[in-house]
Amino acid sequence: MSQITGSEVLRIQYANHTIMTNNRIASSIPVLILLLHLAAVTGTRAQQFEWKTGFFGFFDNREYFNEYTTPQTMGGENLSLEAGFAVDSRNRFRAGISYTYENGSKGEYLLPDIILYYKGDWKPATFYIGSFPRYQLMSHPQAMLTDTLMYYRPMVEGMFLEHRRDWGYQNIWLDWTSRQTDTQRETFLLGASGMIHKGIFVYRHHFLMYHFAGPGIDIPDDHIRDNGGINAMTGLDLSEKTVLDTATFTTGFLMSYDQVRNVYDMRFMWGWLSDLNVNYKGFGLHGIYYRGEGQVFLYGDGFYKSGNYGRADLYFQKTWLNRIAGKLEFSLHFLPGHLDFAYAVHIRATMDGKIHLGKNRQ
Repeated sequence: MSQITGSEVLRIQYANHTIMTNNRIASSIPVLILLLHLAAVTGTRAQQFEWKTGFFGFFDNREYFNEYTTPQTMGGENLSLEAGFAVDSRNRFRAGISYTYENGSKGEYLLPDIILYYKGDWKPATFYIGSFPRYQLMSHPQAMLTDTLMYYRPMVEGMFLEHRRDWGYQNIWLDWTSRQTDTQRETFLLGASGMIHKGIFVYRHHFLMYHFAGPGIDIPDDHIRDNGGINAMTGLDLSEKTVLDTATFTTGFLMSYDQVRNVYDMRFMWGWLSDLNVNYKGFGLHGIYYRGEGQVFLYGDGFYKSGNYGRADLYFQKTWLNRIAGKLEFSLHFLPGHLDFAYAVHIRATMDGKIHLGKNRQ
């Protein structure tokens, strides 16, 4: 079975997801209206009405000329609007829309994704269920989950549970990427990540499982595919010991597994991954080096199919008024005897507010 890159998987699923969204959005709009109506009529019981709007603009040009990845230019804007009510300080409901317009797609009418979720904030645990924003919730290495997820799949449709303390965190999540019908496949991602930070010592681990099954009506010679892997890294955080704002180095193993049932048995690919990140007053360097067997993560960055790969991201980032953040990045990709490059611009802005409605119910 041919190997495809994470970006290609996302583009295919972005198109399929749009078709599915178009078919179901008409029946979902009344649900949104009902939820917002309930927020209004129960105002005397709810603590507060809340709203949030966000903008994310991206331009990403990738000059790749190798056997592992595809050259492409991606640009677009995402606008999200959500509102809801807090029953008390720990329980809240939100509903809204998230719309991504990809530059150059004039004439292709794409309906927005639905935002519809419950959030439980029971310190030290946080829980989401529904369709909720991905941003700042997940932190897998790009070898496992490509960075273009933020472009083409900004929403998670499933569940997220995290336990967070001063010393670190552990989370587990489910993202249902396609519901099975007669013609649509059943696919989902199951992941987990954790971190322990004690003094200058840092430990991180990540797990990912991707289930890729067929549609309800069988396709001849089509088979279920099992894909995923594990990563564990340890290292040092010297941010508080130097003049740098950020100074971290971690290193550890990366393993992926892959199986197409009734075609080939489970295969395991092992390698070693190192990560360096330094930043001073917004100027930074993020370096990665991987050495080992070619990795097979269907949602991962295709460069890791090479057994010898290095990456250096030179960037500048700045935040204004705690509401607008910008990042300019230039990336070099090193393969044996070959060099590729990319550059990207990201702008993100958020606004939110709340209106007190009734008595506090802690």
